[in-house]
Amino acid sequence: MLAYLTAEFMKLKRSLALLLCVSAPIFVMVICVLIGLHSHKPMPLDRYAMTGAAFWAFAMLPMTVTALSVLIAQMEHGPRTWDHLLALPGARPWLFLAKAIVMLALVAAMSLWLFGLLVAGAEFAGRVHAVTGVLDLEVLRATLAKMAAASLLMCVIQLWTALRFRSFVPPLVLGIVGTFIAVAAASAREGAYFPWLMPLHILSTDPAMQRMALMIGAAGGIGAMLAMLFDLSRREA
Repeated sequence: MLAYLTAEFMKLKRSLALLLCVSAPIFVMVICVLIGLHSHKPMPLDRYAMTGAAFWAFAMLPMTVTALSVLIAQMEHGPRTWDHLLALPGARPWLFLAKAIVMLALVAAMSLWLFGLLVAGAEFAGRVHAVTGVLDLEVLRATLAKMAAASLLMCVIQLWTALRFRSFVPPLVLGIVGTFIAVAAASAREGAYFPWLMPLHILSTDPAMQRMALMIGAAGGIGAMLAMLFDLSRREA
């Protein structure tokens, strides 16, 4: 397994995946800082932090996961190296599991990177603009960690689609449609069960909604991953 993981991380150097993972959280931080600095009133740091988390969960995380799944899958789809890789004895489940682990690791790394950026953004804003309140680091850290866990189901669905089809169009369409449905269903009761909304529901004021989002997103993601491994392991080279 270690060999497959090492190979997958090495492949990232030849793709735009790392650039995407670095730039997406930076964009969230910059937007949040600009929104805070644009106001003539003092910038409330607690609202600034939750705005960043909400923007990340509602828009940037789903779009980044969509692009990331396409980039990871196209490492093999593009040069058509599946024929060789899937012909290796016993390689099928480990290869797809390694790709899933790499993608989830990147999502976790982006969440940690966003945490650091939001803290740095708050420090910068405090030097050039009036601020109020205190940035609660523990709350922000826990929120972003729960969002990453709740996004597991969405990540697996995106990766499964990207690996299942040679073309990048199906996962791209899925990600776009999923994001727009999430926008429309954010306040609907049915939205409580929509994978693309699980990270956002971590910000719900209802503790039951938060627990449901975490349970469906994380536990459902594990179940979907097992189904993905079973399905893709049976695919023809």
